[in-house]
Amino acid sequence: MSVLSYSESGWDTQDDRWDDWEDDELMTPMKCLFCKTTFQSAITLFRHVKQAHGFDFPKVRSTLHLDFYQSMRLVNYIRKLEKSDPDFARVSEFSVTGTEGFLNDDEYLKPVLEDDTLLYALDELDLDDTRSVSSSRPGSLARTPRLDGFEAAANMKERELMNKIRALEQQLGIKEREVKFVGEQFDEYRQMVKRQFYDNIGEPALEKAEGDYYFNSYANNDIHLQMLQDKVRTEGYRDFMYASRELFKGKVVLDVGCGTGILSMFAAQAGAARVIAVDNSEIVVKARANVAENGLDGVITVVRGKIEEIELPVDSVDIIISEWMGYFLLFEAMLDSVLVARDRFLAPGGLLAPSASYIYLTAIQDDEYMRDQVNYWDDVYGFKMSAMKQQRVVAEADVDVIPGNSVVATRALIAEIDHGTTTSKKLDFASEFTVTVTQDATIHALLGYFDVAFSQSQAVPGPSQQDLNADAYESGEVTDKALWRQPGMHGFTTGPHGTPTHWKQTVFVLPEALSAKQGDEVRGSFVCRKSSTNPRELDIELAYYHVPKGVEGEFEKNIKHQSYQLV
Repeated sequence: MSVLSYSESGWDTQDDRWDDWEDDELMTPMKCLFCKTTFQSAITLFRHVKQAHGFDFPKVRSTLHLDFYQSMRLVNYIRKLEKSDPDFARVSEFSVTGTEGFLNDDEYLKPVLEDDTLLYALDELDLDDTRSVSSSRPGSLARTPRLDGFEAAANMKERELMNKIRALEQQLGIKEREVKFVGEQFDEYRQMVKRQFYDNIGEPALEKAEGDYYFNSYANNDIHLQMLQDKVRTEGYRDFMYASRELFKGKVVLDVGCGTGILSMFAAQAGAARVIAVDNSEIVVKARANVAENGLDGVITVVRGKIEEIELPVDSVDIIISEWMGYFLLFEAMLDSVLVARDRFLAPGGLLAPSASYIYLTAIQDDEYMRDQVNYWDDVYGFKMSAMKQQRVVAEADVDVIPGNSVVATRALIAEIDHGTTTSKKLDFASEFTVTVTQDATIHALLGYFDVAFSQSQAVPGPSQQDLNADAYESGEVTDKALWRQPGMHGFTTGPHGTPTHWKQTVFVLPEALSAKQGDEVRGSFVCRKSSTNPRELDIELAYYHVPKGVEGEFEKNIKHQSYQLV
């Protein structure tokens, strides 16, 4: 955000002109809170909001006696809702009572929109109210002296100048609060580093710091908002449990990594007699409040601690539910904790939900992705940054949403995980793969994604290997061979032909693009293991070679090797 400036040409002492002084920020159009319409003033904007969307912002502000910063928080809160769900204003009426927590949460002082001019124009409402009150007093017009054109213009310029000064003061106050907030966060971080690394030098301290960082990252609202708003994820769990009421009725359920408690509440609604929700993050405080607010505290018990260390108030459970999946399925290594819970607490014949997962590999051609994410480093404002490009390609697997029309090959199943029988060691895997090119294409990258399946019984077999390795999609539609469409199964995909999820897909950019024809094959091997430096991260080794259709030869001699990290 730039600060207002002026030059000598801004004020002409001979003709009293201000034409050259333009406050770019105050002139920036202001976006409506609920739609894409823009306005030049806050007053006209809020008049539109009242008429078009039924929300009287000035009245709410006056009735609830909201100060400037609470008004800012309200604006940013609405903008955040609109950004995450553009249809929210259309499907429900928005209202504020004054008791909402966000009105006093400094997190909402951070602008949701970059250069949101509306935040600095809120005092226009005060000025307008003042003018209205003044003009409505009895006899006010009779007592107001008549101004000639020059005096009226001068007064207008004076009010404009005062508006600019007030806007700058507000802007400065916001920046000061942001600086203070960042300073407090830095001091807290510095003290944490001192405690963890200087006061307790050694590996145990390092492991504790890494563990605390991981669990503390799940204490904030934003990450849970992102996951809850992922309808593929959340409704996938809900639909399975609600469709399996006979399975859950009267059972004891363990929720590993419960977060806000949403899965536990689904289980309780599905008929579970008792649900034990476990999380090692401070989010458990909010989870308990959520459970109590919905009248489920008689069924759900929230416990804080590591599943590897705590004792449950029961000897065993009938069902374990957990949303443990990370990028490329195994990033963050939370499945290891679910397997510990399985071995410690699941009764014989018990069920894990989800019950199985599958990792796939395919090939993509995506010129736009390459231009924006990889080749960008070839010309950065006229400079080359090859080291950045090399880092992007060689060291880092990327996580992004790739459109289905970028896929130019069949898929290959590279990992099939039965959650009832697998072990932590088996989660490091190696697999051979073959994908067949479906159209003439330039292959820029291999693409990884995963599917998960929920079954009514852990013993119910999933789809056959033949079905899993068959063409996954036809004409962009998921076929009936999808694993969650098998009898007794539920589930979802994170693949490029499905609805995008917060897991997105994992892109393994090839150091050199492959020019391939329809019917050609890309063969190779894929090795995935936990990182030696951080077990929540992944080290990946890829070996691959191109086999032209109908051409004989020892193409393995042209095999290429590439290393990636998912961090």
